[in-house]
Amino acid sequence: MSQRAFITLLILLAVLVALSATSFPGAMIGFLFGTAIAFFVAGPAMLIGKVLENNGIAISGQTALWLLAGFYALLIFFAAFQIWRRLQRQEPDQARSAGLRLALLVALPMMAWLSVNAMQDAWP
Repeated sequence: MSQRAFITLLILLAVLVALSATSFPGAMIGFLFGTAIAFFVAGPAMLIGKVLENNGIAISGQTALWLLAGFYALLIFFAAFQIWRRLQRQEPDQARSAGLRLALLVALPMMAWLSVNAMQDAWP
C-alpha cells in the first residue's frame, strides 16, 4: 500500500468515526452495529454458552463478555506486533497495510460507542 493511499484511508476512517457521533448518520451506523452484533456476536456466543452449559461448564453473560473483550484485545496486540515485525524486515508497504488494520480495529469500538449514543439521543 502506498503512503498516499494509507493517509487517504486513515483520513476517511477518521471522517467515519466523526460521522458516528452525529445525529442522523451516527444513528444509522449505530443501528447497523446493533444488527451486526445481534447476528454475528450474540447468536454464536449464546450457542457456545449453551453447548458449554450442556457439558457441565456454566458460564455467565459477564464472563462471556470478558472473554470476547480479551479476544479483541489479543487481536489488537497481534496487529501491533505484526506492524513491528514488518518494520523490522524493512517492508514499509506491508507495515502500512497492517497499520491500517490496527487503526480499523481501534476505530470499530469507538464508532460503535459513539453511534449507539447518537442513536439513543436521536430516538424520539
